[in-house]
Amino acid sequence: MDLRGIPTSECPVCQSRLFNIFVEFDEETYTPVLWTLNATCAGCGALLTAPTPLDLPKNKLDTDI
Repeated sequence: MDLRGIPTSECPVCQSRLFNIFVEFDEETYTPVLWTLNATCAGCGALLTAPTPLDLPKNKLDTDI
C-alpha cells in the first residue's frame, strides 16, 4: 500500500513504529547526518513518508510539557 505524502511516525495500516529507511552516518561521530524520507513499514511493507522534527504537530508539544 502506498501511503507516502503525509509524514508519520506510526504506520496507519499496522501501527508499527519501526521503519526501513536509508541513513548516512558521520565517520567520526557515528551520528546520522542524512536520511531519506521514503520509508517502508518494517511490519507490513507499506510505503510511507518518514517524519522529521519539523513535522511534529504543535499541539503534540503542548500536551507533552
